[in-house]
Amino acid sequence: MNRSIKFIGGLAITLSLFSCVNEQKETVSPFKDVLNFNSEIGYLDGSLTKKLEMDDKIESTQISAPNWEVELKPFLDANFNKPANKGKYARTEVKSDLSGFRDVRWVAKEDNLLVTEAIYRYNATECVSAMIRIEKTSAAYDHFETLSYVKNSGYSIENEQVLSHVTNENFNLMAEFDGKPQPWRMFFEIGDNQVIPVNFDLKPTKDGYSLLFHQGKEVIEMAASKESGVYHVEVPVFQSFLTFVITGKGMTGKFHNLDKGDDYIIPFTALKLPYAAIVGDYSSQESANFDGKWETHFDTADEAYAAIGLFDRLGDDLIGTFATETGDYRFLQGKVVGDSFSLSTFDGSHLFLFTGQINGDKITNGKFYSGIHYQTTWSAKKNDSFKLINPDEMTSLREGVEKIDFSFPNMEGNMISLSNEKYKDKVVVLQILGSWCPNCMDETRYFNELNAKYNARGLEIIGLAFERSTDFNKAKESLQKATKDLGVSYPMLIAGTPKNSQKALPMITGIKSYPTSIILDKNGKVVKIHTGFYGPSTGTYYDNYTREMEALMDELLD
Repeated sequence: MNRSIKFIGGLAITLSLFSCVNEQKETVSPFKDVLNFNSEIGYLDGSLTKKLEMDDKIESTQISAPNWEVELKPFLDANFNKPANKGKYARTEVKSDLSGFRDVRWVAKEDNLLVTEAIYRYNATECVSAMIRIEKTSAAYDHFETLSYVKNSGYSIENEQVLSHVTNENFNLMAEFDGKPQPWRMFFEIGDNQVIPVNFDLKPTKDGYSLLFHQGKEVIEMAASKESGVYHVEVPVFQSFLTFVITGKGMTGKFHNLDKGDDYIIPFTALKLPYAAIVGDYSSQESANFDGKWETHFDTADEAYAAIGLFDRLGDDLIGTFATETGDYRFLQGKVVGDSFSLSTFDGSHLFLFTGQINGDKITNGKFYSGIHYQTTWSAKKNDSFKLINPDEMTSLREGVEKIDFSFPNMEGNMISLSNEKYKDKVVVLQILGSWCPNCMDETRYFNELNAKYNARGLEIIGLAFERSTDFNKAKESLQKATKDLGVSYPMLIAGTPKNSQKALPMITGIKSYPTSIILDKNGKVVKIHTGFYGPSTGTYYDNYTREMEALMDELLD
């Protein structure tokens, strides 16, 4: 790029200066799964803030009424989806059942093509981001450009020109769609110079901001309101909250988890992410194959326990979870760097980080961090035949017991029992849960669906909540928040605390996991006791559970 380019009105310059090649708009597109930027122009509205970094200088400006054909000209000019290119690019596709993402990658077969690589990421059928790499070589210079587009957020252009026998020129242009969600990354500081990274979108609202945490298929939205210069974020479902301030360099704040105590506080910082970091890098795609089922063993001070590691890799992005004998570690997302990787999550209650190294069919040097209070080691090996204990065989009725009955108060203080007339000749599902339990949150969402589908046919679901406070009013407050945020459609009773669960339900052999579900037929006979819950983060495990559960409901109700 010529250093003599002058800025007119800040950055209100035509991006044709940065364009790569001028092509006529094509009406015929030989490739499928390619974002049509001509159509994208019709969806864009609002203002635009642009920032250009060049030669250690930063210039920025806001454009109130952008000419979108000019703004997206580099993407339009870089269009490789034209008839002349048919057969000149190799297409590969990678799907992730755990996240719902699908990456479509195009790589040039010939060296003289302007676009060398293009990657389009889809969430279900919607293209959410695109990355286009450009190379142009002549006797005088080598030109490299990376165009990144994040739907509903903005775009960036990273440009480098290597001038023969002179010097290198480069610039970075970022154009942010004003008022739209922007990608950020939060770093929770858990001690020993260790941080847990979590991605989120920061969206301006009328009253402040919304924070949308993205992990796998899950999006958790939290509203932030400002008071006395500090933003306060009430976490949905759980008894926890965030506080933060925004500075010129980013965000600093604290995470307070009241379920673990008034003094359980984790500091964090956050920075805006470059758009180029949203699409996974495929340059090292041949290394570190995570496909298949991984036999996993965690080593704790008390006892070791087994799990099944489930992973999907998309470039250097990694999606995964661990299915244990009592549930799963929910939605995990992270990165692969060489033979090392990390996976993390934040759901408002749990804050997890898993790290390790992969070598062929083994994972070694694994570490698991849970907030600031717990860490252990783990290892894994690929084993597609590995199985855990059947969750239907871990808890049972005690010998000599034929039926279950109880009498617990609902949140209005009225005593509810299975012997109530409402439950006569009904199929009943008892959900043993706690409002503090993320796996219970997943099961509650599914039980809401189950109740909507089968309640009219004679299904009744009753939640038996074991809360951490022995004070009824405090337990009620926690449970009310969770049931309201989850839109629970069936009654919830306060059964006690986890420590007195055996006394509350002496007819079973003990609650080994939250949640646990007990299914009763129309005669009140126990049909099945299911320990734990494999949520939607486990993919086929969740699908199999819901399919079997609904088949059982059809059988019992018929």
